[in-house]
Amino acid sequence: MTRRIETALLVDDDDAFRTTLQGALRRRGVVARTAATIDEGLVALEYEPVDLVVIDYRMPRGDGLSALAQYRKLQPDAAIVMLTGFGDIPLAVAAMREGADTLLSKPVDADKLLREAASLRDRQRPPPSASAAPTPPPGSLKLDDLEREAIRAALRESGGVVATAAKLLGIDRRTLQRKLKKLGG
Repeated sequence: MTRRIETALLVDDDDAFRTTLQGALRRRGVVARTAATIDEGLVALEYEPVDLVVIDYRMPRGDGLSALAQYRKLQPDAAIVMLTGFGDIPLAVAAMREGADTLLSKPVDADKLLREAASLRDRQRPPPSASAAPTPPPGSLKLDDLEREAIRAALRESGGVVATAAKLLGIDRRTLQRKLKKLGG
């Protein structure tokens, strides 16, 4: 059974985006609060827990990535979604390592955000010492999918030249060739 998202905290420095998403969530029955800074969000969570934390990656006074561990400590059972307009594989990996459950690209659709967050809450979070990786919920971003998309984008940008695409990705040409073979492309 899917656990409904009833409360949310949106942490983003973009006033227009933050209030638009807040309104969309409220229209869907979610009690959504907002914070314009990392610190504001942390203070808000100390007084009132939430089911969902949405935090922007790039913010002027501290990035969301460096604050994820603090948010996770305050809200261990909440679904934490990092939003970015600059998504790439290393960022996705770093976000998961620091405590995010998933990384979504801006602009985000409120319905997709709520579906993703509800499925994340349904998944039982393993204890920090558990070595087995959790099975991602259906429709979530998977590392292989992110990697495949980054490789395709680099190949498009480089006109299909593997050596140039490898430079764009910051990896060795031979590594890219192995990844292409593995991914079937």
